[in-house]
Amino acid sequence: MIRVRMFDASSAHRGLWLAQKMVPATLNHAMFMWDVGGRLDTAVMADTFRYVLDEAEVLRVTFTDGDDDGLRLAVRELGDWSPFFLDVSDAADSERAALDELGRMVGKPFDLEHDLLLRMGVVTLAPDRCLVVVIYHHLVSDGYGAGGMLSRRLAEVYTALTAGSPVPPLPQPWAVEPFTADAVRYRGSAEFAADAEFWRTYLAKAPTPAQIPRVTMSDATRSALSEPVGPADRWSRLAESIGMVSRTLTVAHDEARQWTESAKSMGVWMSSFVAAAAAVYFRHRCDRPDFLFSLVAANRSGTSSTVPGLAVNVVPVRMRVPLGATFAEIADAVVDETYRIFGHTACHYSDIVEVSESELSERSSFGAAINIIEGMEELDFAGLRAHHIGATTGAFNDLQIGVYTDGRADSDLFIRFEAPPDLYSAAELRIIGTELISFIRAAVAGGPQLPVGALDIVSGAERDRLLTPPHHVETPQADATLDELFTQQAQRTPDADAVVCGDSAVSYQALDERSSRLAEALRRRGVGPEGVVAVALPRSADLVVALLAVMKAGGAYLAVDAALPAERTGSVMRDSAVRLWLTDAATAKARAPEPDVPLFLLDEIPSDGADEDAAEPRSADSLAAVMYGSEPGLPVTGVAVTHRNLRRLVTDRRWQAGARGAVLWHTPHTHDVLPLELWAPLLAGGTVVVAPQGELDIDTLNEARDTHAVSTVWLPPGLFSTIASEHPEAVAGLREVWTGGERVSAAAVRRLRLARPELTIVVGHGPTETTVLAAGDRLASDEPAHYTEALGRPVDNTTLFVLGPGLAPVSTPGGVGELYVAGPGVARGYRGRPGSTAQRFVPCPFGPGGSLMYRTGDRVRWGTDGRIEYVGRVGTEMRVRDSWTDPAAAEEVLSEHPGLAQSVVVVREDDAGQQRLVAYVVPVGGRVVGGDGARDHRAGLSEGELRRFTAGRLPESAVPSVFVVLERLPVTPGGRVDRAALPKPEFGDGPYRAPRNDTERILTEAFAEVLELERVGIDDDFFDLGGNSLRAIRLVGLIRTQLNLEVSIRTLFAARTVTGLSDMWDDLSRSSRPALRRRTKGGQAL
Repeated sequence: MIRVRMFDASSAHRGLWLAQKMVPATLNHAMFMWDVGGRLDTAVMADTFRYVLDEAEVLRVTFTDGDDDGLRLAVRELGDWSPFFLDVSDAADSERAALDELGRMVGKPFDLEHDLLLRMGVVTLAPDRCLVVVIYHHLVSDGYGAGGMLSRRLAEVYTALTAGSPVPPLPQPWAVEPFTADAVRYRGSAEFAADAEFWRTYLAKAPTPAQIPRVTMSDATRSALSEPVGPADRWSRLAESIGMVSRTLTVAHDEARQWTESAKSMGVWMSSFVAAAAAVYFRHRCDRPDFLFSLVAANRSGTSSTVPGLAVNVVPVRMRVPLGATFAEIADAVVDETYRIFGHTACHYSDIVEVSESELSERSSFGAAINIIEGMEELDFAGLRAHHIGATTGAFNDLQIGVYTDGRADSDLFIRFEAPPDLYSAAELRIIGTELISFIRAAVAGGPQLPVGALDIVSGAERDRLLTPPHHVETPQADATLDELFTQQAQRTPDADAVVCGDSAVSYQALDERSSRLAEALRRRGVGPEGVVAVALPRSADLVVALLAVMKAGGAYLAVDAALPAERTGSVMRDSAVRLWLTDAATAKARAPEPDVPLFLLDEIPSDGADEDAAEPRSADSLAAVMYGSEPGLPVTGVAVTHRNLRRLVTDRRWQAGARGAVLWHTPHTHDVLPLELWAPLLAGGTVVVAPQGELDIDTLNEARDTHAVSTVWLPPGLFSTIASEHPEAVAGLREVWTGGERVSAAAVRRLRLARPELTIVVGHGPTETTVLAAGDRLASDEPAHYTEALGRPVDNTTLFVLGPGLAPVSTPGGVGELYVAGPGVARGYRGRPGSTAQRFVPCPFGPGGSLMYRTGDRVRWGTDGRIEYVGRVGTEMRVRDSWTDPAAAEEVLSEHPGLAQSVVVVREDDAGQQRLVAYVVPVGGRVVGGDGARDHRAGLSEGELRRFTAGRLPESAVPSVFVVLERLPVTPGGRVDRAALPKPEFGDGPYRAPRNDTERILTEAFAEVLELERVGIDDDFFDLGGNSLRAIRLVGLIRTQLNLEVSIRTLFAARTVTGLSDMWDDLSRSSRPALRRRTKGGQAL
C-alpha cells in the first residue's frame, strides 16, 4: 500500500483554491517564456526538466479538500510525466504558430487533485532560436518562484548536464514540509494576530478601491486598437486562453533610463516612482482624492526565500493624493505607506479580507494592482543567452499593472496590463496603458516639484480635440434684447394670435402695444437697466404683458408666487434687491405688501398712456430676469440671467419647429421652464395657450388640445413617464412633446415613441444656472425608436467640457469627469451672492478672456455618439455597508426596468443608524410591487424580482435594501422630484421566522455557520448581518456541498435571504443535479 504524504495548506493556497472553485471557467494558469538565442539539445533539456522536478517536491503537489481536515497538499511522484517539444520553424510565421500551440496548452485545465500542475517544454522557432516554456497552476508557485528560482535552476542544470559536470546542489531542499509548516505555524502565531489587528485598524473606514472607468468607443476604433503594438504585445494574446485580456506596451531603454534618473533625483527606487505615478494617474482617472489600490508583494522570507512554492500576496494600500502636492511628495508618501504595510504582508489577502470585515470593490478586490517585478535576470543555457519575453501571470479579478524588464542589461521596460474581459477590452487596456505612459512622461518632464494637479493625461492634438466636443453648433446671434426680438416678430405677424387665454386672444400687435404702455409707466416709477421688478400675477395674458413690459423698461423680472409665506417672499425680494412690486388689486388684497418695496398695481395703468419716454441704452448682456437656481447644496438663490442667456435658450434649433405652433403654458411662472413655454413661441411667431390655474393633468391637456389646437407641450419628467406608461393616448394629435430639466427615463421615452411614432420628442437637461438647459436630443418621428439614457448633445452655441482634476480634459470617450458648461447660456451668477458665484461660475481657461463656465457638479462621460452620459453627482457617493456607492447607479438601472414608470434612489438611515439604499418606485399601469410571495410577474412585480434585476447589473453595495412603492413620486412646484418629501421607509427588521422545510433549514444553518451566529431567520439579510465577499464565497461553497445546487456569487447578492433563494429555487434546481446530499462528520449528519 502506497502511503500518500499530506500537508496542511497555507492561507494563500486556500484563497486561490476557493477562487478557482467558485469560478472554474477562469483558469489561474501562469506562464514564463525564455527566448533562447540558439538551438537547445532536446535530450539534455528532457533530462533537465525531469531532474529539476525530481528535486522540486514543493512543485509536485496536488490538492484535496476533505470535510474533516480542510484543504491539504499531497506530494505526487513524477511518474510518466514528460516535457513537450514542438518545432514550428517551418511555418510561414513561426511565432504565430507557436502562439496557437501554446494557447491550447496553457488553456488546457489541470485536474487539481490528480495532475502534476506544471507543463514544461521547448518550442523551436528557427534553427537559431527557441523558447523555454514553463506553464503552471498558480496554486503551486508564483512569479518569483517559477520565473526566478525555477527558471534559473533549469539553466543551471542544463549547463551542468551539457558539460558533463556535477549539478550544483540546491542551497536548501525544495521540500514541502518546511515550506508549508512555516505558513501554517504563522497562521496560529501571535505575529498573525498582530498582523490581523494591523489590517483591521488600517482598513477601518477605508476609502473606495480605485477602479479606472471603462472607455466607450466605436467598433472601428476598438478593432484598430486591438492590434498588437510590438513583439512583447503579440505574446500577450496568450492570456485569452485562460479567460483574461492582456496588453504589453514597451518603453525604450533610453527613456526608461530617464525614468530611473528621475526616481533617483527624488531619492526613491524605480518601483516607488512607478507606483507613485500610477497612484496619481488613478487620482486623475477615478477623480478621487482618497482611494485604495493593491500592491503585489513577493512575501519571501525564511524558507520561502529559497523554495519556489506559492508565497505571493496582494495587499491594500491607502492613498491620499491632494492636487496641490508635488510629485516628489506623492512618491515619498508611497514609500512611507509601503514601509508601513510591508511588515505585515505575511497576512494573506484572504485573511485581510476576513479580519478587516471590509466590503471590497464590485470586483471583490482592493482595487487595481501594481506588480513591480524586480530582479529579472538573463539566463545562460550552456553559453546560449536567454531573455524573458513574458506571457501570462494568471487570473485576476481586477486590473493588474506589471512592470518588468527582460533581464538584459540594455533591456527596454515593459508594462503589462491584464484584466478580466468583462472589465476591460484589449482596446481599453491599450488606451489605459498609453495614458499611463504619457502621464509618467509628463511627470518626468515636469520635474519632482510639479503639482500633481497640473499633470495632464492628454496633451497636444488630443487635448485640442477634446476641447472641441463633437456636435458643437454655432448659430448667428443678433446683439438684441429679448423684447426687441419680440417687437421684430410683432412687426412681421401683427395680427396673429400671440396669447390665447380661455375665450380671449391677444394679437402680437396688441401685446406689443400693451407692454409698451406698461413699460413707460414702469420707467416713470424708476425702473431702468439692472433694476429688478417682482411680478406676482396669476397665469394670464396680463402676466405676459407685465414680463415683457419690465424688459422693455430696461429692468429684469423676478417671478414671485404670491401664495408663498410672506417671510419667504420677503427673503426672495431682499436677496434680489427688488425695486418695485408689480401685481394686480386682487393679488395685493390677498396679502400684506412688502414694507420696503413700493407696490405698483397693474389695474392703475391707463389704457391710452402718454408719450413714451426714451429708454436708457441696453444690450444683450443687460440683466433680463432673476430665476431661482437648481444647484443642490447651495441656498435657494436667484440666478442673474441676461437677454443673451435667454435668447440662446429660446432660439435653439431644437424648439423652433414646435415653437411655431400652439404651445401650452402650464408651468408656474416661477419655474425656470417658463422661457420655453413663453418666449420660445413668441419669438418664433407661435401662439401661447394659457392653461387654467393649477397643475397640469391629463384632462386639462386633452381640453387644451381639443379646444385650442395645442400642438406642443412641455411635460415634467414624472408626468411624461406616467403618460408614456399609462396614457399615451393623451398626447395623440400633438406634434411635439418637450421634457427634461432632470433625468428622464429612457424606457419611458422608448415606450412613448413606440406608442405614438408620429410624435417628435425633445429631451433637454441642464440647470437654471446655464439658463435652464445645456444639452438635449430632438427625436423626430422619422428617427429610430431606440433611445438610451443620456443627457444629450450640447444645445446651440454651447460648449460642454468633461474635466478632471485641475480642469484637465478627460481623455477618450467613456472617461468620467465633471461637466462644465460654457457659452452664452451661462448666467452671470447668483444675485447678491459673490461667494456662491465664485464657487460655481469659474473662469473658462479654454474660451475668450473673461469668459466663465459653470461647474454643474454632474459626473458624466462622452458617449461614442457625441452625447453626454450621466454617471452621478460629485460628492453624492455615500458609504453603504462599508462601500462607497452613488444612488444614481441604481436609478439608472431601474429606469431600464420595463415594469416601472418612475424610480428614484436615495440613502436613508435605518433605526440602527446604518446608511441604507432605498428605491422608491412607481409601477407601470399601477401594478403592485412588494412581498416576495407575489410570484406571478404577469400580474405584478415582486420585490425579489426587482432586487434580482438590479443585482444582475450592479455591484452588491449599489443594490437597494428596500423598495418602496408609490402611486406617484412627489414633485416640487416646478415639476422636479421632491426628494425631501419621499416617505420614510420601513426597514423590515421584523421578528425571527423559522425555516419552513428541510431545504430552508439547511440554508439557515449554512448562513449561521458562515456568519458565526447562533441562528439566522429566513428573512434575515446575509449582508446586513455581516456578510462580505469572502464569506459569500464560503456560503456558496457550503450550499453547493450540502444541497448540490449551482449557486453563483451574483445569485447570492440578488437573493440576500433564505426566502430570496427559495424564490429562485426552480431556476437553481434546473441548473443542478436533483439529489440533496447532506454533509457528514464521523458518520453523523450535520
